[in-house]
Amino acid sequence: VLKRNKASAAASELLYLQYAVAHDNDAAALARIASISKAYRDSAAGLAALPVPQELAAADLALVNAMMRVSEITADFARLNADSLATMLALQQYVPAAQSLGKAFIAVDNVYAAAGITLSPGTPGASFLKATAAIAAQQKATIKTL
Repeated sequence: VLKRNKASAAASELLYLQYAVAHDNDAAALARIASISKAYRDSAAGLAALPVPQELAAADLALVNAMMRVSEITADFARLNADSLATMLALQQYVPAAQSLGKAFIAVDNVYAAAGITLSPGTPGASFLKATAAIAAQQKATIKTL
């Protein structure tokens, strides 16, 4: 689901927003932000449609909700030209939403780790589990440095 909904962007939504502001509301940067927002939204919808075991249900729901929230916030970033106030308010909400998304990935990884679940490469879900573990490790390392 995450691979299928990958954004066509080379940088983060924050870097594109910074570029757009510094370069006269650059339309290409705002379009990249919209692409990132769509990737978050489509990934959340795709994950929501997948059946999950009961043990994973709460963590999965938290991940879907956090991803959808970040999608809404980044969509407001892309509205810089039409509604700069919405963009400013979204920027204020971004850090807590991104932290929630990181914590949701950690929660999913913790469920798999607690159950001792590993999947062989090529098995359905293996790339998601690998990505989740990598994101969780990155988030845990970031939290330790704060």
